[in-house]
Amino acid sequence: MEPGNFSDFPASWWTWCSALSCPTRESFMPYMLSFIYIFIFLISMIANTVVVWMNIQAKTTGYDRHYYILNLAIMDLWVVLTIPVWVVSPVQHNQWPMGELTCKVTHLIFSINFFGSIFFLICTSVDHYLSITYFTSTSSHRKKIVCCILCVLVWLLAFCVSVPDTYYLKSITSASNNETYCWSFYPEHSIKKWLIMELVSVVLGFTIPFYIIGVFYLMFTRAIMVSGDQEKHSS
Repeated sequence: MEPGNFSDFPASWWTWCSALSCPTRESFMPYMLSFIYIFIFLISMIANTVVVWMNIQAKTTGYDRHYYILNLAIMDLWVVLTIPVWVVSPVQHNQWPMGELTCKVTHLIFSINFFGSIFFLICTSVDHYLSITYFTSTSSHRKKIVCCILCVLVWLLAFCVSVPDTYYLKSITSASNNETYCWSFYPEHSIKKWLIMELVSVVLGFTIPFYIIGVFYLMFTRAIMVSGDQEKHSS
C-alpha cells in the first residue's frame, strides 16, 4: 500500500472503526485545547503566586518598583482564575453554557488584564528613567505613595477602558441550531460607537504605549551611557 493511499485499507477496518466511533481530529481538538488550558492554569497559578509572595516580601526593602510587578502578577492571577471557565467552552464545541453574567465577567477580567499590563509596563519604563535622573534624592516614603497612587489609577483606567466593550457582550442563542455563544452584539445604530471603541482600544492599547515605552527606554539608555562617561572622566 502506498503512503497516503487509504483505498487499500481492508473494508473490515473501516467497519470496525465506524462501529467504535473512532475519534476524528475535530472531536479530539477540543479536549486537546482543554488539556492545554489546564496546563497553563497550573503553571500560571504557581508562577504568579510565587511572584506575588516575593514582591510582598520586597516591602521590607527599599525597592519601590516591586509595586508595579506585584500588581501585574495580581492581574495575571485574575485571568488565571478564569481559565477553568474557558476550559468548558472548547469541550462544548465553542458554545457558552455558563450564562451572560459569566460571559461579561470573564471578558472584563481579561480586558482589564490586557490594558492594565500595558499601563503598568508604561509606569515601569517611566519609573526606570525618572529614578536615575530626577528622583534620585526623593525620599523612599514619597516614592511609595506615588507608586500606590499610580497603581490605583492604572486599575481604574484599565477598568474604564474595558467596560464599554464588555457592555455589548451577550449570551446569544442561535435560532437555527439552539446553540449558545458568548459574542459581542452591536445594534445597527451603534456601529459608529463600536468603531470609536475599537480605535480607542488600538490607540490606548498599542500606539501610545509603544511610543512612550520606546522613548523612555531610549532616554534611560542614554542616561546610563552619559552617567558612565561622567564616571570615567571623574576617575
